Amino acid sequence: MINPINEPRWYIIHIKPRKEKVAFSQLRRINIEYFYPIVKVKKGKLLKEEALFPGYAFAKFAIAEHFNNVRYARGVKDIVRFGTNIPYVEESFIETLKEKVNSIINLETPDIKEGETVKIKEGPFRGLIGQVLRLKKGEERVVLLLKAASMSPKVEVPISFVEKVS
Repeated sequence: MINPINEPRWYIIHIKPRKEKVAFSQLRRINIEYFYPIVKVKKGKLLKEEALFPGYAFAKFAIAEHFNNVRYARGVKDIVRFGTNIPYVEESFIETLKEKVNSIINLETPDIKEGETVKIKEGPFRGLIGQVLRLKKGEERVVLLLKAASMSPKVEVPISFVEKVS
């Protein structure tokens, strides 16, 4: 019977900030297959490429043989693990991701202004109505004053979670 730690599997690796090229160069040097999903993101008229999971990549290796080689490769912060448990990712998930990397993600932001009334359409506050207090442009988020029965709490949600109330 084959021991699973001797079998190559996809693991999640945490990459040091702005060290992706260094990490991938090191992984290639030690013959480790890796996958760093990049997607095209459309923001208004601008189309740019961004990491699907910033700071993380997938590497395929036998944990028993290459754990330290990958963990201590330049540019790699660590292998994602929970105590002594090192989760792996199924090959089918990686294949699905590889099919999706060339697709375009549209991050069109709704035309919402401060003072307008909006409805939250996603997340834990779904269905609640609020007034826009502030737009956080760089973060694509909005601060709302909710209209609740006995109180009016402030919440911050992604701008894509809200829609104008007619």
